[in-house]
Amino acid sequence: MGRTFPPITDFVETVLQVAVRAEQDEIAKKLAKIMSKADLEKKDCNGHTVLSYVAFQGRTNLAKFLVPLNRDLLTIVDNAGNIPLTRACGFGHKEMTYYLYKVTPCDLLEPGKEGNHGFHLMRCCIANKMFDICWDLIEKHPSLAVDINTQGESPILMLSRQPSAFYSGTKLSLWQRLIYNCLKVELPIIPTTPTKDIQVDVADQGYYVERNIRKRVFNGLRRLGLKVQEFFGIKQIYDLKLRHRYACEVLHCMCNHVSAFELNHQHDDYGVGALLFEATKHGIVEFVIELCKANPSFGFKTNNDGKLAFMVAVQHRQEKVFNLIYGANEAWKAENLNKLDKDGNNILHVAGALAPDFKSAGISSPALQMQRELKWFKEVERIVPEWCKEAKNNNGDTPKDVFTESHKALVKDGARWMTETASSFIILSILLVTIMFAVSFTVPGGDNQTSGLPLLLGKKLFKIFIITDAVSFFAASTSGLTFLGILTSRKAEEDFLRSLPRKLMVGLVTLFISVAAMMTSFYTALLIMLQVKLWELILIILAAIIPIVVFGWLHLPLICEIIVSTCSSGMFHRKMKPWLVNLQES
Repeated sequence: MGRTFPPITDFVETVLQVAVRAEQDEIAKKLAKIMSKADLEKKDCNGHTVLSYVAFQGRTNLAKFLVPLNRDLLTIVDNAGNIPLTRACGFGHKEMTYYLYKVTPCDLLEPGKEGNHGFHLMRCCIANKMFDICWDLIEKHPSLAVDINTQGESPILMLSRQPSAFYSGTKLSLWQRLIYNCLKVELPIIPTTPTKDIQVDVADQGYYVERNIRKRVFNGLRRLGLKVQEFFGIKQIYDLKLRHRYACEVLHCMCNHVSAFELNHQHDDYGVGALLFEATKHGIVEFVIELCKANPSFGFKTNNDGKLAFMVAVQHRQEKVFNLIYGANEAWKAENLNKLDKDGNNILHVAGALAPDFKSAGISSPALQMQRELKWFKEVERIVPEWCKEAKNNNGDTPKDVFTESHKALVKDGARWMTETASSFIILSILLVTIMFAVSFTVPGGDNQTSGLPLLLGKKLFKIFIITDAVSFFAASTSGLTFLGILTSRKAEEDFLRSLPRKLMVGLVTLFISVAAMMTSFYTALLIMLQVKLWELILIILAAIIPIVVFGWLHLPLICEIIVSTCSSGMFHRKMKPWLVNLQES
């Protein structure tokens, strides 16, 4: 029988707990070996055992040492109601959580058990995006999907507020999307019981050595491959896609359980009634599709404001969810396009209201924000019935009235931004025109006094000089005239849709071309006049590139944003494939 170890600190900690807190693993292991089970189970003033300390710190190796000494440590609850598993998961220690999940008794996580540890684990897994554990847990206990806490929230409702857990809610660059779509992800199965060590006796020692060498070579190549993947971001994107797959599996399991529910007041208390609107608000397309397929009656439920799902999508400017209307059947479309909320607003009235602030946060200018608002209004106006366009709400306003009134300040801000931007760039355009016009009459090498032609007319470099000078001059002239057109043009609501953005796009692109051509003309003139060495040539070229790079770095994002916003096919995908058929109101 082990010795007795009384508390030694004001926090009622044992010497083992102090050693663990001080990260003295070797001392902690020696102490744990000589301690009795009762001493290992002793708690501090907060109810934490030594395993709770280890779970909080995420030290998996030490946990693997302690658990075999006393497996009852896995089930001891602290003063906050946590077992070591939920404590480790709550602090985001993935490796520790995976280990404790394998060794913690399964019946402890069943719904309805004292402490509700299964629910707490599910909540922590969703918050820390450990969807593989969440998937395994929901497969065993489906009713956890709609179990509720003291705040009236269920795990499936929490999942509906996690847009980054799904592909539709994750922002990826073009390069990342290409990698994401090329990667193939297979879901591994999490073992629910501890794995046992397997010992294999190899009689042929020579074969063992040869196999060991091959294994080392393979591991070296594997590590090299992982380094390359990390450098190009492939591993991170693979992990992201794997997480998305797990989240979709969790969602599928949860929705299978929800499919039997009827949307009445009882299940609104479980948070089920708010699922579709939370997912729509956060733009989670996968959630909306899975939920409506599981229970078609969700498609006809209204929120507290009397709005249907697509009205909420328009209200929060979630174009990915709104695009689903193109693939829905006629019953779904008719219900959403003809519905009035409690204020008498139809879906076009909703489109006429100003977008929430969080949707405009990623847009660089009020002019482009106004363009986006016009696109939304025009697209919804295109698909609604004719009566909606002139219908009045309870305040007596038509959709157009709502749009004009709510966007007055945005129109003023957009017009001011357009004027200030054009005024700034027109100065640079005029300066470039002046310089390049003067340069064209002061060519390097001088002129022939008899014919008046440049002396270096026959040289290739001189031709490059003349061409780039002309390109810079004409591009700067075009840019200046375009910006002048912006300053003198009307700046009404409709002008922000096409006219003003196109003018700004032409002005910025031609200005960038002018700057690039001017620098090319400059270093060509230096090469003509000076006999330079190779390293001097490289320095001149690098110096000439700097202004182009700086201009591009400062203004290219704006140029690209304007081009994409004005010239691309747009946010709306009208050729959406049918995703839900035979949807009828229950």
